[in-house]
Amino acid sequence: MKKHMLLIGLIGFLTGLSSCENSLDTVNPNAVTAETYFKTSAELLKGVNAAYTTLNGSYLVGNAYIWLHDLRSDDFVGTTLADDRGEILRGTLGVNNSYTERVWKGFYIVIHRCNVVINNTVTSDPDDPSGQLRNRVVAEARFLRGLAYFELASLWGGVPLITKPVTDFGGFVPRSTQKAVYEAAIQDLKDAAAALPPTYEAADNGRATSGAANTLLGRVYMQLNDYANAKTALEKVRNSGLYALSPTSTENFQEETEFNKESVFEYVFAPSPSAAEDEGDDYAQGQYRESTNGTRQYDMNTGNGIVLPSPGLKNEFETGDPRKKTTIYEVGDKWAGGVMTQESWKKYTLSYKNPTPGNVTSAINRRIRYAEVLLMLAECENEAGTAQAAIARLNDIRNRPELKTAGLPTYPNAKYPCNTKDEILKAVMHEKRVELAGEQVRNRDLLRWRAAGKLALLGGEPIPYFQGNKHALLPIPQSEIDRNTALGTGGVSAQNPGY
Repeated sequence: MKKHMLLIGLIGFLTGLSSCENSLDTVNPNAVTAETYFKTSAELLKGVNAAYTTLNGSYLVGNAYIWLHDLRSDDFVGTTLADDRGEILRGTLGVNNSYTERVWKGFYIVIHRCNVVINNTVTSDPDDPSGQLRNRVVAEARFLRGLAYFELASLWGGVPLITKPVTDFGGFVPRSTQKAVYEAAIQDLKDAAAALPPTYEAADNGRATSGAANTLLGRVYMQLNDYANAKTALEKVRNSGLYALSPTSTENFQEETEFNKESVFEYVFAPSPSAAEDEGDDYAQGQYRESTNGTRQYDMNTGNGIVLPSPGLKNEFETGDPRKKTTIYEVGDKWAGGVMTQESWKKYTLSYKNPTPGNVTSAINRRIRYAEVLLMLAECENEAGTAQAAIARLNDIRNRPELKTAGLPTYPNAKYPCNTKDEILKAVMHEKRVELAGEQVRNRDLLRWRAAGKLALLGGEPIPYFQGNKHALLPIPQSEIDRNTALGTGGVSAQNPGY
């Protein structure tokens, strides 16, 4: 998939469909348009590859998206973090924050490219007579569009809901309600789950599968506190028999063990530019390196840790929990360059094999993991009143071989007796935090638990940016308000409360 996913031939023209204007107001009969280009299923495939490329690029999971999620959680602290990331971390972000703007733009580029594919379905292709490739590619586009709208709804609330390619500068639409955006995401993910294959050949690893679609569907329903439908979607993943926990948690964050049995979906990143140039492929563009991890790697190697694990996260790990060593470098820990002299983040960094100090970028794929599926199911079972099933899913995690070897107790135990619904939920909250720290999960969990009045189980509101309702949603970028004249029409404000 690192050879096939990131094809970029259509990037320029697909972006140009919505951004270029001919100042002479003439028509070039030789110009390539969506209507004239997509004649075969193979060409549709290039279109959806362009959407994957954006998802994995610097506006989204390759950089800005990770900061936007993780810095808003209570797992990160930092006193010297500069630029707009510092605003996010300290809860002082405003309408001109560059990271919120990048993520907003990034998801709408994904949506536009998916709309082009979905709305230009090839009807006849001699190389794809059954339409099998065409149908799969359209399902992939629906998966990616559903993912994008879920992210936008959970981060910004109501946003413009666009399901057709934008072809002119008059195509502005107002914000839809948050409910309508969630519903659109649900429909896309349902359609994708029904049409996507469960697995691929190795060359196509990293494409959306039915398991990935059902996992995201579970996330959406949980954000809506619809635990019954979330359980239905997540049980399809569990019952597929395709996934299992890795023997050690470390295997989920190293380059050599990508696409293992625990991986439900991976955001594919390329090797370094020098390696790409040697291979003679598109990765020489250098656009797909995971620069966020490069920043964390740089912080560690130079001893200038500007974003560190919070005291609350460190204290959350039980004595002897090996996941702490998977997540965090502590003083005295060994890495490829010697011995650590300060704390640092470890997940997804190349420090385990790269001894060279400096700003070293990481090509380790980000992942949505089966462990999260089990922990979401534990919460769903608890909400359904099936306590023993909830505890069983928690113990699925605790029975990972490395945790058993370390002697971590299964549930119930002295610290988490699990006698009541609240006690089980506290165990779920604990297990999710130590299992998924730094994986862009905690922030969204805190938002939905807050909305459901459950943060008291954590001792109150742990995030400094929660000031009334101001930071439950991000600010609509001012650049978008200035550009989209319809944004504040239709009875919905152009901006979220407090900004």
